[in-house]
Amino acid sequence: MPFAGQSAENNGTVEDAFKTYVQAWKEKNIATLQRVIADDYMAVNSEGKVSNKDNELITAKNVAIWKKMSVDEIHTHIVDNAAVASGFISAEGQSPDGHPFNAKVRFLAVLVKHGAQWQLLATESAQARTHS
Repeated sequence: MPFAGQSAENNGTVEDAFKTYVQAWKEKNIATLQRVIADDYMAVNSEGKVSNKDNELITAKNVAIWKKMSVDEIHTHIVDNAAVASGFISAEGQSPDGHPFNAKVRFLAVLVKHGAQWQLLATESAQARTHS
């Protein structure tokens, strides 16, 4: 969903880049993750741990088996060759020890445009809280 003054076309490519990242994570597609994650990438996960690109690729390859993973909501804001994306991801999978799980995650991501391609520069994620 673009903010005022943004072109829907440029905004769509940011959304597409983030959705490609999520789909590649689900499918453990390391080649695609290599392409969409910037070399100087930094992540903070829901446990507050800081990670880099190499560690994220290892994690993507070796953690849960994903049955479903989707971007449920995404909002973006673009300034020049940088963008911020935020929203929600839903996931369903199986942990390495065989236990099934469901997750709803709130994310915040910073993307940069290198040439014609948007890449993730930084992400932070946290378990989404439901209000009762």
